[in-house]
Amino acid sequence: MKKLTHTKKPVHVSDDIHFDTERDVVSKEKKSVRPLVVVVSLLVIAGLVVVGFMKRNTDRMNTMKTKTIPSIVKKVDPGVTVKSVNNLKEVSDLYQFELELDINGQVQKFTSYTTKDGQLFFTGGVKVAELDKKEVLGDTTSGGEAKKLTCDDLKKTQTPSVTAFVVSQCPYGLQMQRVMKMAIGEEGQLNQSLNVKYIGAIENGKITSMHGDKEAQENLRQICIREEQKDLYWPYVSCYMQEGKGDECATKTGVNTASLQSCVTDASKGLAYAKKDFDIADTYKIGSSPTLLVNDQIVSEFDFGGRTSNALKDIVCCSSSAKAGFCGKELSKTDAAVAFSVKDVGEVAGAAAANCATQ
Repeated sequence: MKKLTHTKKPVHVSDDIHFDTERDVVSKEKKSVRPLVVVVSLLVIAGLVVVGFMKRNTDRMNTMKTKTIPSIVKKVDPGVTVKSVNNLKEVSDLYQFELELDINGQVQKFTSYTTKDGQLFFTGGVKVAELDKKEVLGDTTSGGEAKKLTCDDLKKTQTPSVTAFVVSQCPYGLQMQRVMKMAIGEEGQLNQSLNVKYIGAIENGKITSMHGDKEAQENLRQICIREEQKDLYWPYVSCYMQEGKGDECATKTGVNTASLQSCVTDASKGLAYAKKDFDIADTYKIGSSPTLLVNDQIVSEFDFGGRTSNALKDIVCCSSSAKAGFCGKELSKTDAAVAFSVKDVGEVAGAAAANCATQ
C-alpha cells in the first residue's frame, strides 16, 4: 500500500503585512515602559533629595536664629539681651541677619554676619562694591586694591585735628568716644587735637538720627554741652557711655541743666550747632559711625592699630608738622569696650572694623 504523506504548502504573506504573536507584543510593551519607569524613579529620587536638602537647610537656619546666634551674642556681651534675630539669609557664603538687642533698656538694631558653621562672628561689614576707595581709604595700588595708609600719607598741619563723627547710641561710636577719652586720660595734650562731631540731619525744624528720635535728642544734648559747657563734655560723655542715663549724668557731672534745656529748645543755638556738624559730614560724605576726619582727610584708625589710645596718638603725631614730645610715648594698645559699658576695656572690646551706617 502506498504510504500517504502530507506536505505543507508555503504560505506567502505580503511584505506589508506583519503579525505579532502575543509574546512579541508583551515584550515590546515591557521594553517601552522600562525607560519611563527609570525616568520617573530618578525624578522621584531627585525630588526627595531636594526636599531633604531644603528641610535640612531650613532646620539649620532655624537653629542658627533661635540658638546659635543668641548664644554667640551672649558670649560676646553677657549684659545684652537678644530680643530677636530677623531677616536671616545667605550672602556671599555667610549668613547675614538683623540683630535686635536690648542694651541697658534701649532697643537697638544692627546688621551682623556669621559663617555657616557658627565659628566666626562679624559684628559688622562693609559692602566692597560701594566703597569709594580713593576718597575713604586714600590711594590704591595699581591692582585696584585699597592701600593701607602710613604716617607719610597723612596731611600735615601745625595744629592737627582728628575728628570722630559718631551717633550717640551706636556701639562703635561709643567705642570711639571711649578710646578718645582714654587717650586724653593717658596724655592730656591730645585734648587739643581730638574732637567729636555728630552725624544726622534737620528735617522740618527737627533733628533726626539713624537710630531714631531718642538718639537724635541725645546727639543734640551732647552737642549743646560741647558748645556751651565745653569743660563738662568729657565728664558727661564718660558717664553717659556707662549706662546711657543722660539725666542722671547731667546732674552727677554738674551740667547746668537750665542752660542745657535752653540750648536744645532754641533752634538758633542747638539746631544751629548741629547743622554745622551735619554740613561737614555731608561735605565729606560721612554716613558711618565712627568715621575719622584727619586734617580734612578721611582716615581709618585700623591702618594705625585700631580703636586704641596708641593708634589715636600715632594719627595725631603723623598729621602734625611739628612732632610733640609725647609722640615718642607709647600709650595703651588695648581696644576700647564696645557699646554701653562700665569698663573702658573688657570682653566686649572689638578689633573688627565695625560701624553703624545709614541704610
